[in-house]
Amino acid sequence: MKILFSLIGFILVNSVFADELSKSSKAKEVPDKFIRMTMNPKRPKIPEALNTSIVRFVPKDDKLAKTGIYVDLIGAIHIGDQQYFQQLNREFEKYDALLYEMVADKDSVGGQPVRFIERKENQSDGRSIKSDPIKSKKNASEEKGFKAGMAVVGGMQLGAKDMLGLAFQVDWIDYSVKNMVHADMSPEKFAETMDKRGESFLTLFMDLFVQGLKQQQINKSKAPGDLALLFALFSNNRELVMKRVMAQQFAETDVLDNLGGENGSAIITERNIVAMNVLRKQMDKGVKKIGIFYGAGHLSDMSRRLVNEFDMKFVDERWIEAWDLRLSSNKKVSK
Repeated sequence: MKILFSLIGFILVNSVFADELSKSSKAKEVPDKFIRMTMNPKRPKIPEALNTSIVRFVPKDDKLAKTGIYVDLIGAIHIGDQQYFQQLNREFEKYDALLYEMVADKDSVGGQPVRFIERKENQSDGRSIKSDPIKSKKNASEEKGFKAGMAVVGGMQLGAKDMLGLAFQVDWIDYSVKNMVHADMSPEKFAETMDKRGESFLTLFMDLFVQGLKQQQINKSKAPGDLALLFALFSNNRELVMKRVMAQQFAETDVLDNLGGENGSAIITERNIVAMNVLRKQMDKGVKKIGIFYGAGHLSDMSRRLVNEFDMKFVDERWIEAWDLRLSSNKKVSK
């Protein structure tokens, strides 16, 4: 149960290419997993790494595809090894436009969006964030509840980072480069959308909790139980063992799938719609090499939209190591 709560909290915070694409005109089957755990080839029961995928889509129309247009969906885990984020920064240089997620306000003078936890109504340098009319209509309790929810999510991010000895995405991804394009909601818009759907952070958490219980029963033979967590807590290499337990949970769960689709949720469906609208604008401007950097839980729904709404096909997949789960030579894991 404790593992399940940790996983749900982790989900809420979450969120080298082949030079030649497949020459076959037939589209490959779209992947259904965007996070995986790999095992040591010499010791198949020993975890080696947790990986996230980069999947490429090109137009189904061969003539259009030959112009060089493609869209890469780049799955993210919001906390990871520093090397993971550094590698992603290098990958991002290859795109004409890199669309990214961040529930944040657009800076009124053209700077980078301001994260919710950093925003102030009157900033110290004299600039102000323009208030959304929706905000004035929300009653105090709703506004307080949303802020509390965002604060909890932020706390989960920091707590998970420290517990697992990992780095935080926003501390290592360079959002200042010119090809970065904000493709997400403002805090006010996100709150408004959740309210219209009758959602809140509490209902979302409970929905994930119920789905997680069902998933746990389905994967009972695969997923680690409370005993694994107990071993992790008392291990002489607790950080690594906890990472392995959480990595297995990530690899086995698909509880976010039900939050996508037309009737899904604000956190997946509605934000994906925003990202797809930004993608459409970039393509209409003639941008060809496009990446979309979003939480891995968003990619299943995004893949369906690229196929159904953009008439594209999946052609390639590559994996990047997000967590190193190997045991260093000078340490042993207690069991």
